[in-house]
Amino acid sequence: MDTADDIRVDRKDEIGVITFNRPHVMNIMGTDMLTKLEDALTHLGNDRQIKAVIIRGTTHFCAGADIKELKDKDPGTAEIFSRLGHGICNQIEDMGKAVIAAVEGYALGAGCEIALACDIRIVAENAKFGQPEINLGLIPGFGASQRLPRLIGTGRAKEMILTGRFVDAQEAATIGLVNKVVKNEELMARTGEMGQAMARKSPVAIKMAKTLLRGDHEMPRLLEREITYLSQCFATEDHLEGINAFLEKRRPRFKDR
Repeated sequence: MDTADDIRVDRKDEIGVITFNRPHVMNIMGTDMLTKLEDALTHLGNDRQIKAVIIRGTTHFCAGADIKELKDKDPGTAEIFSRLGHGICNQIEDMGKAVIAAVEGYALGAGCEIALACDIRIVAENAKFGQPEINLGLIPGFGASQRLPRLIGTGRAKEMILTGRFVDAQEAATIGLVNKVVKNEELMARTGEMGQAMARKSPVAIKMAKTLLRGDHEMPRLLEREITYLSQCFATEDHLEGINAFLEKRRPRFKDR
């Protein structure tokens, strides 16, 4: 597959590796990068020789959505952006192959949500997770309102989403957000071992197991509600204040309107 500079797709035996490769901006996700990720997932999903997929980042996994792009969005364009992100996370969950997130550095906002959609999360000791959208007068927009509480429980998910605080690798392991913490220099080797273990299993059984483990028939309806609520946030003054404060590196002054 031809690869773009900011998304690399490599094959290692029966494992496909997607690498976010914009380290100078901590792999933030705008529409262009999300579209390329969607294409990469489709390509690997359709490749019968690929039995497992690893998603990783260069230096950082992904520090979230491109705030400068979000600044110019209205409710309609925000809904389109959110649907793109939801589609990608659903694509990861629905792929009939195991998908493993190999996380080093920041996995924030959209980055955390992409990791949440993966089947397994193996992380380096320097990994940090967070859903800081609340600091921008927004809510998570790629599915964290549903996937995060299902993974770590409602109380802990509320704390992360309502405070925007970050969780380090060890705490993430303690609360069940990640499967395994490894030394930074061992991340890809250990993730590759997990990928190889899954690649040796029956593809049809992997697909069936993933379908059964997803299980919650209410989730599509609730994910749709997240898209609606996020787009409504873009009609508020608070979201503009939050984004401007972030870009100006100051504390936001929210006014509840």
